[in-house]
Amino acid sequence: MKSRTDAPTERNSRTGTYAVLLAPRQPKTVQIGRLGALTLAGGVLVYVGSALGPGGIAARCRHHARIAARPHWHLDDLRPHCDLLGFWVAYGTERLEHRWALTLGALPAANWPLLRFGASDCRCPAHLIALPEVPTSETLHQSLGAGCWLQPGDL
Repeated sequence: MKSRTDAPTERNSRTGTYAVLLAPRQPKTVQIGRLGALTLAGGVLVYVGSALGPGGIAARCRHHARIAARPHWHLDDLRPHCDLLGFWVAYGTERLEHRWALTLGALPAANWPLLRFGASDCRCPAHLIALPEVPTSETLHQSLGAGCWLQPGDL
């Protein structure tokens, strides 16, 4: 018999912070809503956010795994132009995305490809960070702290 804490609806609705790892499909310039133009080049893009409301991490990451018919967030405008590599997630109620954005932005060769991307309601330069290569799980763990790597099918 499953315990109450093993119920799928509770396990899948845990809240927390997530990082979406994306690989641009080709070099190009993409319009991100009214925010401006984002130039896609080589490397990888990492978007950080939190999912503290209903549905939690699983619902938010499933949304970001799809191509949105009607874009709502900045990331929705970017997703059609990138392959999804996976998610780094940390479960809990603490809002970590600001610390994660600043930490990732301080990594060697990191940059902010479009200021204010995903950060229109905070003081971070952006919640989208460009890195020259996909960070390893070890790098993410050392930089961001406890978390785990998830593939879209894991949600």
